[in-house]
Amino acid sequence: MTETYSPSRSSTFLSNRLSVLGTPLSTARRTTGSVGSSLYGAGSGEEKIVLDIGTHTIRAGFSGDAQPLYQGTLFGSYSGRGQMGLLEGAPSGIDVTSVDDDTLDVLVLEQLRQVFSEHLLADARARKVAVCEGALLPVRIKRAVARVLLGNLRVPLVTFYPSAVTALMTSGKACGLVVDCGHRGAAVVPVFDGRVMGAYVTSSPMGGAVLMEYVHSMMQQHGRFRRFGAESDESVGSALTPQIVEFITRKLLFAAPQTSEDVVRAEDEWPWVRLAVDTKDGRGELCVPQWLRSRTYELLLEGDWRRDYKGIISALMECILRVPVDLRRVLVARVAVVGGVADMPGFSKQLIYELNMQLQREERWLALAKCVSLAEEPTAGAVFRPSDRPWIGASIAVAAKIGGVDVRRDDFDGYNVPDWTSGY
Repeated sequence: MTETYSPSRSSTFLSNRLSVLGTPLSTARRTTGSVGSSLYGAGSGEEKIVLDIGTHTIRAGFSGDAQPLYQGTLFGSYSGRGQMGLLEGAPSGIDVTSVDDDTLDVLVLEQLRQVFSEHLLADARARKVAVCEGALLPVRIKRAVARVLLGNLRVPLVTFYPSAVTALMTSGKACGLVVDCGHRGAAVVPVFDGRVMGAYVTSSPMGGAVLMEYVHSMMQQHGRFRRFGAESDESVGSALTPQIVEFITRKLLFAAPQTSEDVVRAEDEWPWVRLAVDTKDGRGELCVPQWLRSRTYELLLEGDWRRDYKGIISALMECILRVPVDLRRVLVARVAVVGGVADMPGFSKQLIYELNMQLQREERWLALAKCVSLAEEPTAGAVFRPSDRPWIGASIAVAAKIGGVDVRRDDFDGYNVPDWTSGY
């Protein structure tokens, strides 16, 4: 059954809501698409638009589809002016903790308006929207999304789904531990009977941002750069741009089990991966050590002791200790690893291996260690990318008419939104 969210304050929000860009509300209502204009729809206008909004990435598409039609960086290439002045987006996203609400609304409106008009070719006024929200998504962003969708774009209904629940749906499970490894950090979310157990959620700051910082630091120390035609190597210097660091982090890293030969092998004995890069002084080869590619994932699992950051394994153990004793076996037998960081090849299997080894270190956890496994069947293979699982699960939930928490346009007061971490 669908739950309907009804805030306590009366709804005078829509009648007074003006465009945060300083133009009349009617201007914000205009879109270039029309009902049924999607190539993936049946033309009936019944398909909902599904948005997956994380701390770094936004995905959008239509319910019933197997993958999103749009994927981009949240606030990556947009700018907005609010009470605190002009705020420019960044390729790696922005930190919204120091952004006022008006500027945040501007950024959300700019991006969602483009998503609807240019990528989905849909009329927002005729489409209901399902929002799949990440575990670490700030409530301020959720409020801004609701204000823009219901107030500016005039969406008739917004349905919120927790990403942990929808991620498990892609495995056909309603119970399990969801490890959401995002850009700003990682969250361990226990789910039982399709409900998030918010009191037992744990988190770790080890995410994609920390990983990119570590790659940049290691490349500055151990990386090599040689200009084409030169006879000797030189320091990495300006060749290591933020775009190159992001490429190394997203495309070159993988998680591999450590062998006995790796323990005794010196850093200089490892092979190198060579990348042709352009710099302001010319072209050259950037050499990435193989050990950096295959061993970096250990930082995420073990944590960073220099900054007192606990790892993902510690967050998992903390969550297992918190949940009720009679649910531990059920939850650890269905571990779903999602998020952008989880797209790293071999990461999910290494996380399960390290968790199993951690449990076996104490005698009281030996029986529980035998139950640890991934949520998907071993013979099923990698059907979906870990980063797409929450969106795909929300697409399945909407198409199957599995209810979430609804916020209707006429009932929204501009502030109150459902928060599953506090039991709605």
